[in-house]
Amino acid sequence: MKRKSLFYLIFLWLFSSQMVKAQLEVCNLVITDGIRDEAVKNAIEKNVSSFLTACNTAIIKGKKPDLNQDATTNDGRKRFLSIWSTSSLSCNVSSLERKCLIRPAGGYQIRDIPVTMYDAPEDQRNQEIVINLTADGKIDDVFIPITQYADLLSANLKTEDIDLRIMVLSFVENFRTAYNRKDIKFLETIFSNNAVIITGKEIKPVPNSDKALRNAISTAQFEYQVKTKGQYIAALKKVFINNKYINVGFDDIVVIRHPDPSYPVYGVTLKQNWHSSTYSDTGYVFLLIDFEDQSHPIITVRTWQPEKFDGRDLRRDEIFQFGDFIK
Repeated sequence: MKRKSLFYLIFLWLFSSQMVKAQLEVCNLVITDGIRDEAVKNAIEKNVSSFLTACNTAIIKGKKPDLNQDATTNDGRKRFLSIWSTSSLSCNVSSLERKCLIRPAGGYQIRDIPVTMYDAPEDQRNQEIVINLTADGKIDDVFIPITQYADLLSANLKTEDIDLRIMVLSFVENFRTAYNRKDIKFLETIFSNNAVIITGKEIKPVPNSDKALRNAISTAQFEYQVKTKGQYIAALKKVFINNKYINVGFDDIVVIRHPDPSYPVYGVTLKQNWHSSTYSDTGYVFLLIDFEDQSHPIITVRTWQPEKFDGRDLRRDEIFQFGDFIK
């Protein structure tokens, strides 16, 4: 009797394991709307399905995903494998129905793809990814989205401003993911050589700062350390080396455009949640982004302030924002 029970349990375990494996391995994308070209639609469905299935198979085998080179670009593979090096991931959905978005810069995008990030802390493992594709349907980039994307895209927008707003939000999402994938080369290219980079502590005058910066901090209640781009990047390199896993999340995002429409400059204020293998914090980040060259936008200002000061939450008027740097 005991032998029969043991045999039954072993059989049930093997059967369940195979069922889980079968469910985990295959993920099929079905595009429900957003694209008319049937050939490209089929290519996107095939390539994204192949990509997600490769990730699931890699989890089972304990290896890196074997990405189809005909379905992905060289840059797309490199960027994704940088994410994978910080955390492996899988998509535990057998059928994924999504709309296909057309990108202003060309190509397509599939959003809201649920994944499990296995190296993240347990309460952060359920996340999403976004996949960018070329005009012929090859996967060109993978990144982690901001949660307010749809709301920010539809907020009080004129028709002529939508494409640029999409570029701004895509830039912010890529900026966020650059920290997750520890992409120091990308971060070096998006900061202006003369960028103003500020971190906040207790109050202290900042000598040798420009007039706009002195005006911005004259009533603040923090000490501000102003770093050069070189100093900031050097510090980041050490952080990336010392931490296997880094997850940066953005929420409470506010996007404001320069009042003069001839200046393609945006200010983005957001709450940043930083989690790494050795350190975690929450604070407010402000980015001033210049889109004069839309193919290569640059950050001219990046500030950080702690969420709380002296035991209390920061007031909105204490957080750096667009008007502090653009008059």
